[in-house]
Amino acid sequence: MPGVRELRALTWRSLRRNRASAAILVGFMALATMLAASAAALVVTATGASESLMRQARTPHFLQMHAGDVDLVRMAAFAMSNPLVEQWAVSEILNVDGAAVRIVGDGVDTTLAEALQDNSFVTQNAGFDLLLDTDGEVIAPTPGTVWLPLFYFAELDLAVGNVLWVTGPGGRTQLEVAGFLRDSQMNSSYASSKRLLVSAGDLERVRSTVADAGAVEHLVQFRLTDPAAATQFEEQYRAAGLEASGPTVTWALFVLVNSISEGVTAAIAILVTVLLVGIALLCVRFTLLTTIEQDHRQIGTLMAIGTRRRDLRRLYSRRYLAMALAGAVVGLLGALGLSRVLLARVELFLGPSGRELPAIALGVALAALLVCVVVLSVHRTLRALERISPVRALRTDGAAPAGVPRRPPRWLSVADGALGTNTTLGLGDLWRRPGLYVVPLVVHTLAVFVLVVPQNLYTTVTSPGFVTSMGAGVSDMLVGVRPPVEVERAAELAEELAADPRVERHTMLVTAAYSTTTVEGTRASLRIESGDLGMFPISYTRGRAPVEPGQLAVSALQADALGVDLGDVVVAEPVGGGEPLELAVVGVYQDITNGGRTAKMVMPHTSSEVMWSTLQADFTPGFHVGAAISGYAATNPDVRVSSVRDHVAASLGGTVDALGSAAVAAVLVGLAVAALVTALFMRLLVARDAARTATLRALGFRDHQIRRQSLVRSTSVLVAGVLLGTLLAHVVGGPLAGFLLAPAGLTELTLGTNPWLAHVASPAALLLVVVGTTLASTRSGVEDSIALTTKE
Repeated sequence: MPGVRELRALTWRSLRRNRASAAILVGFMALATMLAASAAALVVTATGASESLMRQARTPHFLQMHAGDVDLVRMAAFAMSNPLVEQWAVSEILNVDGAAVRIVGDGVDTTLAEALQDNSFVTQNAGFDLLLDTDGEVIAPTPGTVWLPLFYFAELDLAVGNVLWVTGPGGRTQLEVAGFLRDSQMNSSYASSKRLLVSAGDLERVRSTVADAGAVEHLVQFRLTDPAAATQFEEQYRAAGLEASGPTVTWALFVLVNSISEGVTAAIAILVTVLLVGIALLCVRFTLLTTIEQDHRQIGTLMAIGTRRRDLRRLYSRRYLAMALAGAVVGLLGALGLSRVLLARVELFLGPSGRELPAIALGVALAALLVCVVVLSVHRTLRALERISPVRALRTDGAAPAGVPRRPPRWLSVADGALGTNTTLGLGDLWRRPGLYVVPLVVHTLAVFVLVVPQNLYTTVTSPGFVTSMGAGVSDMLVGVRPPVEVERAAELAEELAADPRVERHTMLVTAAYSTTTVEGTRASLRIESGDLGMFPISYTRGRAPVEPGQLAVSALQADALGVDLGDVVVAEPVGGGEPLELAVVGVYQDITNGGRTAKMVMPHTSSEVMWSTLQADFTPGFHVGAAISGYAATNPDVRVSSVRDHVAASLGGTVDALGSAAVAAVLVGLAVAALVTALFMRLLVARDAARTATLRALGFRDHQIRRQSLVRSTSVLVAGVLLGTLLAHVVGGPLAGFLLAPAGLTELTLGTNPWLAHVASPAALLLVVVGTTLASTRSGVEDSIALTTKE
């Protein structure tokens, strides 16, 4: 009976004999491990870096933006009497139109209006809400300098030493860019405001320069003894009737906006990893069963001389354990490089996480888990050894019982000749042995799914119609009127749009503050938008739009927060007093703006606490929309004017970039999977069909004709996989994308498709890869001599 040494020698001999197949399986394992470890590092590092930055900067747990004066005496009395308050501060910010801020330098000449952000000049805070440099140190700006947000470093390609000019009625102020800052509140593009840090003296210079063109706003900020009590504290703040003419942000929302872009990237990487693991397991099963069939005589010999089935299972298990371990090691090494690429933006915007060792440990743990999954799959597949009889194995060539062959249809008859001999033989093999091609079909389907879904998601997010998932209808122009701009300004703009002959239709929507009680009995804030909701309609995931007074539509996250659904009644109490509104919920929609918690109605507001207004307009066909928008932006510098596409890009920013990178990476992974799978299965089929190949050559078929038959088989399977993968992406892709983007407020998503990219370019790239890989993989097999092949 052979010993351990002999079995080990057989294992390594088998690996050397099937180097290509082993390398392909190692490649699959390496890809899966690399993506899993990189996604783990991204999640651990992004959350750790976000928490670290917020801890260093001492981010407030509750922030109330207020346009107007603040009664500091009353605010101090409230803070001193509230046991939840640990620290509080009221910071003054000077809002300046982005078009009035120009930056010039080497190859740079731009204004901050390019980024569609609200810009505010501020000084450094004292106790908390600190602005930090890229080394994590609290910045103390010197006179004559300005520190810009890292957002502008990334978006506008600015550099230290650039000169910033602020122009206004009071003249012009020059400042030198001394560096770029991390802002724990406003790093992300989801935060539509950005703070520019200057010294106290320079802030006064800028104030004199912009004069009445600038507006002072206040940030009322609190650090709480219990961060989880932010909702309770907000209700106490509202009940006290304190200043609140502006958005409210809590600690949880700061965490979300700081990490959502990286979270989407990690979620897509995890999805691809799961699919790759499934593909790898299918390949392992097919390869193992094929190897057992090829080794039938060897297995019979070993069993005849006394080798136990347990030892045979160990023989094959060690082989695949070695490949799995090799792939895991290669994947971990590759993850070191990929992680650096994925984490570059995290480290730039959020800084170090201090979780390097946990990230590495989690990557190693995931690699070990993948190895265990592969080994368990091998053990399960090796049950086939229990059905092998030593006598039968020695008397047969190992081929599975043929059974009754499937009779091909007439159009697949070689005698018919309609499709050509080689095409007919290739398709005929698919017809006779369909079970043999199930695994490559499933793998190609999953590969196409991996390739298409990120593409469709990126196409959807960058399409103009995506604005309907942001709580707004599709229109040519969006105008945002937010404090400190006066409420009456929105009405003036509405009149201007009504008098403009270029404007075909327009509407104005006004958002005001209310409060209500959740189903759990706690108080919650409610921002309701009122106006003509039918002019530029949005899509609803459930129900419909409000059309009558007394009806309400709520965003998905707001519905979850209040615990309400269709048919429930919400009692909205105006902030500052007024007549309560009893509103029946008739629709639920998606919204990723303002923390994802909004509501809509058609009846007039009873609340005097107007938070902001939004105007939408369509231009008459024939007018140049871009020029019209630019004209409105130039003549109305105190409000934000943008196109729908620019609004989406400015709001999503980093998430769009992350989805674009994920789409490119998915294409590369999909093509790599197609190449690896085709190479693996073609080589296995060449070995399996050695006798058939020898017979064809003996009958006079040339090598290129035999390869053409293989090409027909592989491309036919690919075409079927493309169709099934595209269908799967269409059916499952939307719900899956909604799951990935649910934290941002998108729970359901209908994916759009770029027909040229999804139905032409991607299949063509896959076809080229499969054709090239098939020709390369079958070349050596068909060139074997007839005598050697027949002997084997």
